[in-house]
Amino acid sequence: MRTGKVAFYVEGRGFGFITPDDGTQDVFVHANHITNADVLRKDQRVSFEIVNDQRRGKPRADKVLVLDDDQLAAQARVWKVEV
Repeated sequence: MRTGKVAFYVEGRGFGFITPDDGTQDVFVHANHITNADVLRKDQRVSFEIVNDQRRGKPRADKVLVLDDDQLAAQARVWKVEV
């Protein structure tokens, strides 16, 4: 899996771009492909795979996983309480 930072994310539209750590071109990301959060925030650290979007014929991020997020940690504590 690759890693990078969220360059920007439009919550209302459910898409944005990730800047990979390896310096390659920014990669499109859609909300449908985020695995452990509902939205992304600028500068969040993420891991992801790059796949070819068959519909658009362009690369996009898949299996996006937020790596460091205080909001996710707080959410996890809430889930433990509710269980």
